[in-house]
Amino acid sequence: MYGILGFLDQETEKRIEKLRDGMKKAGITDYAMRPHVTIATHHELEVELFKKEMEEYFSNQSAIELFFPSIGMFLNSGTLYAAPTKDPVLTDFHSRYHERFKGVIDSESLYAPKLWVPHCTIASHLTHEKLVEAFDYSAKFLEPFSARIESVELLELEFEEEVCTDAKDIFKVELKGNR
Repeated sequence: MYGILGFLDQETEKRIEKLRDGMKKAGITDYAMRPHVTIATHHELEVELFKKEMEEYFSNQSAIELFFPSIGMFLNSGTLYAAPTKDPVLTDFHSRYHERFKGVIDSESLYAPKLWVPHCTIASHLTHEKLVEAFDYSAKFLEPFSARIESVELLELEFEEEVCTDAKDIFKVELKGNR
């Protein structure tokens, strides 16, 4: 499987990493995937062709400003996340991507426009008890923050029993305003 991930500015990455480091020291979680907002997933791709199309598509896209005023969780997944406001700019960015690449996107994916909940995962695969601890910790130490999606990357994702076990960077496009 492949993912199209929007990676955030360095200041935001440091903020999320500091939060996660505190959770790790507190014995709550050691989740370590680089902070991002997932835009889409693709089951199969002709990678070399897709890289060219991706470069062409994203090369004129501007960085996306985000505001994260809240945290949330996905039910029955043990996932805690920071949630950006789903404003018209973010929604349009996401919808236009899905329209452009609709031939290679699973329309029933949780990242499809009708189902998408934009988020930056803080921790995942937590037990109920650890999820409560992570939520409490985040509520104490995380303030509302602004961020930017500065690059979009194609990653190859490997799963074992529906858990992502590896993510290999394949291709990156810097968005305008970050070159």
